[in-house]
Amino acid sequence: MTAEGYITDVAYIPGFYPNMSPVAMRYVASLNRVAPPPMADGFRYLELGCGLGRSLTTLAAANPKGRFVGVDVNPAHTKVVEEEIAAGDLSNASVITADFSTLPDDIGEFDFIALHGVFSWVSPEVREAVLQIAKSRLKAGGLLLVSYNAMPGWAHLQPIRGILRQYAALRAGDSVQKVREALGYLVYMRDKHGKYFEDNPRAAAYVDGILKQDIRYVAHEYLNEHWTAFYFAEVAGLFREAGLAFVGSLPVHTNFWDLCVRPEFQELFRTTNDRLVTESHKDFCANTAFRWDLYAKAPRLMPTVNDRLREIDDLHFRLARPGITVPYQVNLGVVTSTVQGPLYQSLLGMLAQGSMRLSEILASPQVSGTAPADLAKAVDAGVAMGLFDVTAGPVRPAAARAPEAVRVVLPFNAAILRTDSLGGRPLALASTSSGTGHALGDFDAAILDELATRGRHGVAERVETRLAGSGRSLQQNGQAVTDAAARRQLVSDACDAFIMTGLPQLEALGIVTKA
Repeated sequence: MTAEGYITDVAYIPGFYPNMSPVAMRYVASLNRVAPPPMADGFRYLELGCGLGRSLTTLAAANPKGRFVGVDVNPAHTKVVEEEIAAGDLSNASVITADFSTLPDDIGEFDFIALHGVFSWVSPEVREAVLQIAKSRLKAGGLLLVSYNAMPGWAHLQPIRGILRQYAALRAGDSVQKVREALGYLVYMRDKHGKYFEDNPRAAAYVDGILKQDIRYVAHEYLNEHWTAFYFAEVAGLFREAGLAFVGSLPVHTNFWDLCVRPEFQELFRTTNDRLVTESHKDFCANTAFRWDLYAKAPRLMPTVNDRLREIDDLHFRLARPGITVPYQVNLGVVTSTVQGPLYQSLLGMLAQGSMRLSEILASPQVSGTAPADLAKAVDAGVAMGLFDVTAGPVRPAAARAPEAVRVVLPFNAAILRTDSLGGRPLALASTSSGTGHALGDFDAAILDELATRGRHGVAERVETRLAGSGRSLQQNGQAVTDAAARRQLVSDACDAFIMTGLPQLEALGIVTKA
């Protein structure tokens, strides 16, 4: 049932994680003045513990010049990945069924290595195998991304994991059945006001969040034998011993302490020059419970803006969404921050015309009065706060209206639309313009699939028929809509809204084009 204490009798859930894209990894490295691997002439990417492979296959579709290799110990997972590779015609992707200590000798070296949902859930021996792979398989200058459950955010929640696993061990059936019964016990203890929950009201509320999760995710999150929450310094120490240096973290805003820490703590950060110490401070100030950390092997530093332009000016910046204005305010979990003023007004106006490279932004007469270093900082802060996106290549602005007839460009995207529409989970479509995947609701996916395969005429009726056949309910204000006329109107409105707003965005990203 398990490999080194890891749950394998129940398949994991599919999901795309944009933090794992080479574009995101390269940008965060450059943000922290570390030269990332180039992508223009090809690169190699390894995902350890790829699960059902949706991140691997989406990124392979979005980056045809890259070579993507996934590794997973569960043959049920790798079989699904192989099927997606074939269905999506992904000649640049492959998957290996193996544990991390038995990789093929000829697997080679990689520019990027990523592992998500692995490090906190495997045995110390498997973690040591990960570190050996990082030491021997990551190229000099390469980047490694690792996610893990973090302290101190997990400190008051660890007993929940303990209760679930201990109770599940007493039950019969597979891991899903065991964790389902353990959840029932947990709810009983919470609702009967067990002292732990009375003393930890956030833990009591956390149970409601668990109940909303996919039961397969809950099994994998909580039942693995070697589940561990780490302090940042522990993980940094392990990778330092493997020859890797901490570079930065994702999401992008976590690299800006003033976006993560309340003002009363900020003087602490102004007087701390050691980045490793700063990260530990930040975790306590923000009560961090999960981290995505980026490490580099033999990193090359880029101290100036000119260095950055020389190494990574292939990246483009664009508006995160149409219609953004300043003042712009955002709350990223701990503090509320605002950007405003003529500089950001100018940047918004420039990027509304289409994506631009940093060198193009610096050369624009509209911002000629700003020093290059200050302008680069403003762009980076805009990315951190969600004003701007970073893409692998140029992205034009969305058209005012979508074409009458469209086709889905990539075979991978067409295959995902066929299999995952109305599947109950969002899906991600690959864009070769951005170099990553873009989330689409499963209902909008059904609309797009119908538009691309059978055209716009009668699309609402066809989508309604698919919805009825899927067994999914249509809801409004949290209530199931049973009236036939009301259902038809809701579906028709949803189709019109997607055609008007969603479809032009997908066309701008090159995900769809005129038929």
